[in-house]
Parts: sequence; structure tokens; C-alpha cells
Amino acid sequence: MADKNLVKELMQGAIDVHIHTGPDVFDRLVDDFEAAKQAKEAGMKAILIKNHMTCTADRAQIVSKYTDFPVFGAVALNFPVGGLNPQAVDTAIRMGAKEVWMPTLHAEEYLADGSHVPMFNKVLNTGLKGINILTEEGALKPEVLEILSLIAENDVILATGHISIKEAMVLVPKAKEMGVKKIFVTHPLSPMLNYSVSDLKEILEKGATMLEHNINDTTHQMKHPISPDVIAEAIKKVGADTVIMSTDGGQVINPAPVEMLELFISQMLDLGISESDISTMVRDNPARMLEL
Repeated sequence: MADKNLVKELMQGAIDVHIHTGPDVFDRLVDDFEAAKQAKEAGMKAILIKNHMTCTADRAQIVSKYTDFPVFGAVALNFPVGGLNPQAVDTAIRMGAKEVWMPTLHAEEYLADGSHVPMFNKVLNTGLKGINILTEEGALKPEVLEILSLIAENDVILATGHISIKEAMVLVPKAKEMGVKKIFVTHPLSPMLNYSVSDLKEILEKGATMLEHNINDTTHQMKHPISPDVIAEAIKKVGADTVIMSTDGGQVINPAPVEMLELFISQMLDLGISESDISTMVRDNPARMLEL
């Protein structure tokens, strides 16, 4: 087991860029304020809160003000915000959003097999036809290009969400070409996406900035959780300079997000990831992407 004092030390200045908080249409373990207070008490530098159904940028500002701790928001382009809706992106950015996810729970790739995360099926209409960001000819849809322009102009983060590898391989190079400087590949090792190490290297070559690996993919929140070894091996083969460690936490069956990040750090230390590399992935890389 990793030294607890070392884990606590690595939590100092850490940033979690992927936390699900309440209020939400899904049950969540912590609300916005609880997540911020717990992160602050743990010595973290900031958090970013996510909701699959609504923008969190407005909430984040209020929580930041009343906890005196940096909390950032974002928007996921699912049906409740109009899907691939440039107006929703423009509004979210004006409200202070730091990240824009391509479709997540309403991505065609995800809805094709909604069994990956059973708790979502209580709310999702799995009979929906999901959102694909490509035309039938395989090019990005015009509204996606509008969204990329907004992201580039405002220098916010583009994240791939739950779109397919095929879609992401088209999105990423075009985004880079259009001037997007911060491109996250969202939990690529998740069983719902299942990138290979070769895929990870290819998408980085195409212009992705960060691979965001999270501990939730190793928990029983997932129908088919992966082993922490899978994440550790990917980090060793690709390198820490292009990786962010996050939790994707907030589920009622999991520990609190702060505890999840501590566990993630401990697991990676036990699996041979160096203290220096973990510091890069939980501190330096997310801080650089959020310009902190």
C-alpha cells in the first residue's frame, strides 16, 4: 500500500476536472458546495463540476464565491441543451464555462449500448436515436464547426465526451486546424469507448492535448469495470505529460470525490507510477489547461 502521507502530500494543489454533483437528475453523493468544501479541506487547488443535462458554469460561480475556493463549470452537448447547439455553447462560455463536452449520455455511440452504466437507464430513454457529430459522408456537421469556432475564439477546453473513436479521430485534427488549443479525450479507456494504446497514440498525434483517465472506470458503477492496471500501463506506454488523472466521481455507490482521488493516487503509486508523474497528472497538467 502506498504511504498515506505521500498520498496526502500529492493531494496538495491537485485539481479534479471531472466531478458530478447535485442537484442532478441522477442521485449524487455530494452537492456543489459539499464537493468544494471537501476539496478545499483536502488542500486541493480547484475542481470542475459536470452535469450531463445542464450547464454548470453559473452554479460554479456561486459556489466559488461562498466557499472561497475555485470551482469551474462546463456544458455537455446532450439533448436538454439542444444537442449540437452553438447558441448553448456561446451562452455557456459567456457564463464562464471552461470546458465543452461533445455529446455524452446522448451520443449515438453511448445509446447504442446503454448497459454500460445501469443507473442511467432509470432516467434515459434508451429508445432515443443518439447524436452523431458526423454527416453521412463522414465530415463534421456544420453546427460542430460553429461550435469549434466558438471554442477556439474563447480558448476553452474541447472534450470528446462519449462519441465514438471514429468520430473523435475526425473531430480532433479539425479542431486543432481551427485553432483549438486544449483538447481532452474523455475517459478513453472506459469500456464504453475502449481505446487501445495504439488509438491513444494516434489521437495524440492528430492533435489531442490530454488523455483524461479516471478512477470511476474501475468501480462497480460500471457494468464492466476495468482494472487499475489498464490505466497504469497506458500511462507508462504513452507518458504522463499528456495525461490528466480525474475521478468522474459523485456517484452514491462510490466514496466522495476527494477520497476517490486519494485512492486513485494510491493505486497508481502501487502500480509503479512515480510521484513526479502523478504530480504532473493531478497538478501541473490540469492547472495548465485551466490556466491556474
